[in-house]
Amino acid sequence: MIRWLAIPIISAFIGYLTNVVAIKMLFHPRQPVSILGFELQGLLPRRQQEIAYKIGEVVERELLSVDDLVSQISTPEMQEKMVAIVSEKVRTRLEEVMPRVIPANLTRMLTDLLEGILVRESRSLVTQVIESAGQHLTAQIKVSEIVQNRILEFDVLQMEKLVKEVSLRELRQIEVLGGVLGLLIGLVQVAIITLIP
Repeated sequence: MIRWLAIPIISAFIGYLTNVVAIKMLFHPRQPVSILGFELQGLLPRRQQEIAYKIGEVVERELLSVDDLVSQISTPEMQEKMVAIVSEKVRTRLEEVMPRVIPANLTRMLTDLLEGILVRESRSLVTQVIESAGQHLTAQIKVSEIVQNRILEFDVLQMEKLVKEVSLRELRQIEVLGGVLGLLIGLVQVAIITLIP
């Protein structure tokens, strides 16, 4: 009777332990280790560069390109915000540089006049700047390279911490699932041993 109970329990333990080791091997060992002629290293430490490259490609191709960013800046609402910011900065600067001997009413009138001209001209100017900058940015900036470099800057320990923060619950479920599958395999073994003498 103990033998029949031992088989499923040992199988469950082996299944659980196998998944625990498999999850650990995502991150460990961090440096290559030679065991019986085989070089062993964790998946993330060994493939960090390839993973960074692929994530960068996917982010640029599927999630966020420079064209996407430029199109967000090109909306009329954003252009109005930019014109308002420039207008405010120019007004403040004009008020700072106008000589104090000029009466306040005249300073305000000149500032209003210049700001009006600036706002009127800024709308077309902002559009031109965004188009020109967009073409330049698209040619010069590669989102994939930025993402790749950021991931490569991550220490493997940081990556492990990040992955565990995001998926600790699922990793635990995988470990438990290994135990459950091991238990089921053990029960099947007991059934086979019992049914086939």
